[in-house]
Amino acid sequence: MENYTSNYFYASLIMKSLKDDLDQAEKAELDRWLKADIKHQQIFKKLNDRQRIVKELEIYSSFDKDQIRQRLLVQVNSTRKASRLWVRIISVAAVIGGVVIGIWFFNTSSQQADNRKDVNYANDIAPGKNMAILTVSGKNINLSGARNGIVVNAENIVYDDGTSVIEEAIKSFTMTTPRGGVYQLSLPDGTRVWLNSASSLTYDFAPNEDRLVRSVKLSGEAYFEVTKDNRHPFIVKTQTQDVEVLGTHFSINAYTDEESAKTTLFEGSVKVRSLSLGEGIPEQVIVLKPGEQSALANNAIKVSPANMEQALAWKNNYFMFENENIRSIMRKVSRWYNVDVIYQGNVEQKSIEGTVSKFKNVSTVLKILERTKVVKFKIEGKQIIVMPWKGNN
Repeated sequence: MENYTSNYFYASLIMKSLKDDLDQAEKAELDRWLKADIKHQQIFKKLNDRQRIVKELEIYSSFDKDQIRQRLLVQVNSTRKASRLWVRIISVAAVIGGVVIGIWFFNTSSQQADNRKDVNYANDIAPGKNMAILTVSGKNINLSGARNGIVVNAENIVYDDGTSVIEEAIKSFTMTTPRGGVYQLSLPDGTRVWLNSASSLTYDFAPNEDRLVRSVKLSGEAYFEVTKDNRHPFIVKTQTQDVEVLGTHFSINAYTDEESAKTTLFEGSVKVRSLSLGEGIPEQVIVLKPGEQSALANNAIKVSPANMEQALAWKNNYFMFENENIRSIMRKVSRWYNVDVIYQGNVEQKSIEGTVSKFKNVSTVLKILERTKVVKFKIEGKQIIVMPWKGNN
């Protein structure tokens, strides 16, 4: 079954494409989605059939939209349920063939979020983009934001379109994404890595004949698609754990300001080993199965079923908040929009849910969060001030 949030996100990209309103990053993501499945191409082709669109709009215009909306919303008792219901409507509309109707729902809900009269910000902040720094032999290279990633070989490093970055053999490198930046890279063995904001990945070539070692050091968050090699396990080292695989798809969230280091397995098998934090504290080793997530905190590993969609939301270019408190949410906002977050007053730590594209300005994210009536915000330069909702008019 297709997930509702992905339908919501890609419906928005298709809608913007029809209006010729895609930026470069959005166009690249839509192109990737179209290439991933022939069914996606068929849907997109139908949506570009203007005669078909006109017919469906004629049918849609005969509906009593206000009455339908009111009937639906009467059944909704909370913002959380409303959010899920709207996404379900979009998905079902697309499945039964009313794709245009689904896009209308998306557009309407987006406009409602953008045009709310009760929330106004004097300033706004644009979303992040492709941005990273490559450090080689002590030299920093600002990587092109017009490209999605780089390809690393023993002899050189090139962009994903073949354009040269470094034309010489290297011993090691570090890729660093600042706050507000993401980037991709392919390692010499074919392994692909997506690096999230405020993260770094270090790779060292082995001092042997083939100069290939399957080991990286990670700070922050990354998603890995590891090329299978039974003779050479692939190891990701973080400050608190080592994750060992032979060939698989998984993600690691190892930000030092988070409460735990999380490893989520999507395919294959991984071994997670906690690092000893001191004398008398033993290491712990667990093996994850697909669909499981480990959380390492205080040298103890807990395994639970993973929310796969939430774990990969950042890579798929949207925020997905699932039972998160405001401080957890604002850490993600801080990294992506390159802002500092300041709290004023006693902000409640209630669980919040919501989904929004990362291509939106920060004001759109804040408006959605304010609907919960838990917090309100003020933007001052590159600072976001978080305040309790109580007393907001």
